[in-house]
Amino acid sequence: MKKSFQNIKKASLLLAAMFSLLSPGYAQEENTDCAPGAKVCEYDPIVAMLDSLVNQNYIQRLSFASSGTQQNNFQPFEIPSYSDEVYAQRISKIQSPMALVYNQQVREYIDMYALRKRGLTERVMGLANLYFPLFEQTLDQNDLPLEFKYLSIVESALNPTAKSRVGATGLWQFMLQTGKMYNLKVNSYVDERRDPVKSTQAACDYFKNMYAIYHDWLLVIASYNCGAGNVNKAIARSGGKKTFWEISKYLPKETRGYVPAFIAVTYLMNYSAEHNLTAVPPVISFYEADTVLVDQQVSLRDVAEVIDVPVDLLTYLNPLYKRGIIPEADEPQVLRLPTNKINTYIARIDKLFTPDTQPDFTASNESQLNDLITKQIKKYHTVRKGEHLYSIADKYNCSINDIKRWNKFKGTRVFKGQRLLVYVSVKEKAQLSSVVSHKSALSAKGKSSENAIAKSGAAKSSGTKAKVPASFNTTDGKYTWHVVQKGDTLYSIAKRYEGTVDEIKSLNNLSTNELKPGTKLRVKVSG
Repeated sequence: MKKSFQNIKKASLLLAAMFSLLSPGYAQEENTDCAPGAKVCEYDPIVAMLDSLVNQNYIQRLSFASSGTQQNNFQPFEIPSYSDEVYAQRISKIQSPMALVYNQQVREYIDMYALRKRGLTERVMGLANLYFPLFEQTLDQNDLPLEFKYLSIVESALNPTAKSRVGATGLWQFMLQTGKMYNLKVNSYVDERRDPVKSTQAACDYFKNMYAIYHDWLLVIASYNCGAGNVNKAIARSGGKKTFWEISKYLPKETRGYVPAFIAVTYLMNYSAEHNLTAVPPVISFYEADTVLVDQQVSLRDVAEVIDVPVDLLTYLNPLYKRGIIPEADEPQVLRLPTNKINTYIARIDKLFTPDTQPDFTASNESQLNDLITKQIKKYHTVRKGEHLYSIADKYNCSINDIKRWNKFKGTRVFKGQRLLVYVSVKEKAQLSSVVSHKSALSAKGKSSENAIAKSGAAKSSGTKAKVPASFNTTDGKYTWHVVQKGDTLYSIAKRYEGTVDEIKSLNNLSTNELKPGTKLRVKVSG
């Protein structure tokens, strides 16, 4: 019996060693630059994650008005506070398999979330409507305490693109190597640490592995922050103590506040009404979005244009695609869309993945000549009370970044009475004369391009380096050259020249779909 116990102990120590430096958010960041008189350091990584929501416009419905009704007869801007006895009593009533206790450290974090950072806390509460249904489902399937969902608030403040100073990324703040250990793929285009579904399952796997070692949920949470190796050292230095509070002073500085912050968040999410905290609804809830599968490379910008939604919204719903491109892969990739746009996507999928045909400018086809053309018209929008960049971008069917670029400013705040430049697309019927003029312009452009090629060839023959024009240049009536620009994909190039991705790859002996700006590609054209 004694020998069996020793074998189990050795196995546990071996498993702990494997995870010692592979905790998801393993980082011993020093807390510096504390605000004078603040009980919790202002540069605490927990606070830094909460502050990361400040400029995330698509994380909320941009409205100053409170989305809910006042509860417990509080005035709109009243901030309640309670005695230690009340806090301790309320925490003791939370039904959880975790040993939730109240002390001064927990009080400090309650004050931070409920008093000094209450506006951001209300935004986090709103984001819970988007992510918590998924977290609860996954935790339940793994037979884990549902209270773990609150740990994501401490980790990332529910910001899927959050990144710590040492590189921990996503809702669950996985380091690169730990993410790979838990089968989270990271490359130049995809970062599954930012995928809510896959990263949540990876976090659950970690929780189960750590519980098999410590059999204590708070020590599991501590190890999630600093690694099993540091927890084991703290246990040894404490003389073999087995609870978080007994070994706390031997843990890294950040981890000492990590568990109290978790308890504070758990308390406030259960007693938000008692603190007059009202959730700010996110731009979209969990039940207002759904997924489709994509088996070809496509950019989120192209999808947004086809289904008529702001590209910023698709970027927000699909944070795992780092460059805004869904790459071609061995298996279909997931694309998350607003539920009310799923049918639009299905109806227009051929337009998205089938290159459009160029219009045939012939005098005999007059019905085609009298087609619609799109014009960009410059307008000015005067900001009204309660308007924000998101609502303005939605109104003019553009992105927030478009408005910022047009008006040459970096921030996201706008003010009542501010005049903003915007461009809107207007469709008009093209008359025969205008189409013929358009054809002439294209012809002139083609001749100009031919001249540019000729000059380029002459320059090369004389030893002078010539710059290749970025536009297409006709050479023999069947093929042309395209110089890859930033943001180009094989699909977008094929769509422009009436070809297919496979044709371009075959013509240029390409083995992958990756392109570098400046690369010269041979493409097939019609006519």
